[in-house]
Amino acid sequence: MKPLFVFDLDSTITRCELLPLIARSMGLEDEMARQTEAAMGSELPFAQSFSRRVELLKEVPVSRARAIAAGAALNGEIARFLREYPQRCMILTGNLDVWIEDLVDRLGMRGRCLCSRALVREDRLEGIAEILDKAKACEGLPRPFVAIGDGSNDIGMLRRADLGIAFGGVRTLCEGMIAAADRVITDEKQLVSLLESLL
Repeated sequence: MKPLFVFDLDSTITRCELLPLIARSMGLEDEMARQTEAAMGSELPFAQSFSRRVELLKEVPVSRARAIAAGAALNGEIARFLREYPQRCMILTGNLDVWIEDLVDRLGMRGRCLCSRALVREDRLEGIAEILDKAKACEGLPRPFVAIGDGSNDIGMLRRADLGIAFGGVRTLCEGMIAAADRVITDEKQLVSLLESLL
């Protein structure tokens, strides 16, 4: 049976973390960097860290944040794989729907993304309606599936996958990710070559 390929978004499909990218537009990159590192290194539970980071960005108009995210640099080979095989791929991300909508469209993945949901009023973020639990989201996925991620919030997703891949092409992987993974890959072309061999 052919597998489904389930990708994390930030620092897996993109070449950066999106929240720090948005924060830079408000001069908040230093505080955002501290919060992001704490989240990626498992110092804080993802939901707690994500809520804190979102709070920092409440004053950014949603339309502006969405435009910034849409222009994020991509890992080109991974983006090509998504565009060529959209029906075989999904994105699971903790990021907010209203911020990533245009980026998801750019990737050709409309309707193929599970994410956290925001509360918005008049182009302003009021709060978070729901934070995606990737491990729980995986329970409803068809088998077999291959999961690809880079951060501590991807550990549950990798553990539930038939093949879990820790991708360290953008950032250094935490020990928990390495322990949870069946494969650790740091080269994007090597990753895509493996995925294509599973088609």
